Amino acid sequence: MSIYPQPERETERMAKLREYAVLDSLPEETYERVTKLAASILGAPLAAVSLIDEDRQWIKSRLGFDAQEIPREVTFCAHAICQNDVFVVEDATRDERFYDNPFVTGEPGLRFYAGAPLQTSAGLNMGTICVLDTEARTITDAQKQTLEHLAAIVIEALECRMVIDREERAKQRFIDAMECLPMGFSMYDPDDRLIACNGNYRAMFPNIAEFIVSGASFEEILREGVAQGQFPEAIGNEESWIAQFLENHQAPGERLELRLPDDKWIGLQERRTSETGYVGFTYDITPMKRQEQELARLAWTDSLTGCLNRHRFMELAGLEIDRAGREESKASLLLLDADHFKQVNDRDGHAAGDAILKGLVERWQNVLRSHELIGRIGGEEFCVLLPGTGLEGASTVAEQLRMVISELPFAFEGQLLTVTVSLGVAVLTADDDLSTLLRRADLALYEAKEAGRDRFTVKAA
Repeated sequence: MSIYPQPERETERMAKLREYAVLDSLPEETYERVTKLAASILGAPLAAVSLIDEDRQWIKSRLGFDAQEIPREVTFCAHAICQNDVFVVEDATRDERFYDNPFVTGEPGLRFYAGAPLQTSAGLNMGTICVLDTEARTITDAQKQTLEHLAAIVIEALECRMVIDREERAKQRFIDAMECLPMGFSMYDPDDRLIACNGNYRAMFPNIAEFIVSGASFEEILREGVAQGQFPEAIGNEESWIAQFLENHQAPGERLELRLPDDKWIGLQERRTSETGYVGFTYDITPMKRQEQELARLAWTDSLTGCLNRHRFMELAGLEIDRAGREESKASLLLLDADHFKQVNDRDGHAAGDAILKGLVERWQNVLRSHELIGRIGGEEFCVLLPGTGLEGASTVAEQLRMVISELPFAFEGQLLTVTVSLGVAVLTADDDLSTLLRRADLALYEAKEAGRDRFTVKAA
C-alpha cells in the first residue's frame, strides 16, 4: 500500500502543515504530557506525537527513544496518516510491509505499533499520536478510542493555539497599519471609551497626550484638553463649548475643524462603527486654513495699503453701526482725504503717490486702536469707524490723524514730500444708519476743504 495519499490531497495537506509548522503551535510540554498519558494508559514503553511532511516524520515529543526526525519511507506513522481510523500493526515481523524495516530488524526491535491520525477540523491528517512496543500485542476498541481522543485533544489544542496566534498577528497588523497612517486615528467603543489610537493622534494634542490612554472616555479627554488649554476657542465659554462638541461627536458626519494653540488647525472626521462605537481621523489642516486666511485677507484688504477695501469696510462698519443702534451705544465715522493728491501724482509720479498712500495708512494704524476700523474707499479717500466713541473722542482722534501726516514729510527716493489731509467727522445718532452717517461725514469733509484744508470739521447731527 502506498504511504502517500492522492497527490492533490497531499498538496493540500502539505500547505496546511506548513501553516501549522510555521506557528510552532504548541509548547513542547503540551506534547510531552499527551505522549506520557498515551504511554501510561495503553501500557506501552514507547510513544510519540509527530507531524509528517514530504520527507520526514517530525517528532514533536517522544518517550522511550531519542530520534527527532525519521525518513518518511521507513516510518509506521506515514501509513497511519493515510487512515481515518487508528492504524495497528500487532506484529511487525509478520507484516510484509514492515518485516524488513530497519526499526524492526535493528534497534529498537519494534514489534507493535498503534497510531491515530491527527486530523484537523478540515479533515486533513497532519501527523499521528502513537504507542509502540518491542513485544507483539493486541489492542482493544477502548484503547483505540483512547488514542483517537488523545489525537483530538492535540488537534484541538493546536487549532486553539493557531486561533490565538492569528488573533495576535491580526492585532499586530492592525497596530502596524494604524501607526503607518499619515493622520491621527482613534477608535472608541459603544460606551465612548478609547480602544486604540496611533501616535499621530496623540501628537496632534501635545498638551494632553499623557491622558489619551485606553479606557479613557471621549468626554474625559475633551475636558482635560479644555483644562490644559488645548482648545483656545473654549476659553471663556468652556461648558457650552464642550456641550456643543459632544453633540457633534455623538452625531458624526461633517468634518469638524479645531483650532489649537500657536494658530494650528486640525480636521476631525468621525464615523459610527457597526458596534455603535466611533472611529475618527484627525489631520493637519493648518496650511489650508492659512491659505484660506490669506485669501480672505486678499479679498478684504486693499492691495496697495493693506487696510480694509471698500466692500469689507462697508460690511463691517454696517454691522457695527447696527449693533451700536441696538445697544444704544456711541460710534463716530471719519472721512479722510489727502489734499491736492493729484498734484503729487502729476509732479512726483504715481510711484511716489503710492508710497504716500501706504505711508498714510501706516501712520494712522499706529494711532488707531485694534478694534477701530480703517478702509480705503476711493483713490486717496479713506474712512475710519470709531466704535464706542462720541464727539469729544472722535475730535481728538481726528486731530491726531491729521497731525501725524502734516507734521512729518514722507521720504521717497531721496526727497521729502509734504502732504496734508482733511477730515470730516460724523457722530452716530438714534436715527442713523451707515448711509446717513456717511453722508454727514462727507458734508463735514467738504466743509473742511472749503475752510482751507489740513483740518477737520464735525457734523454731530
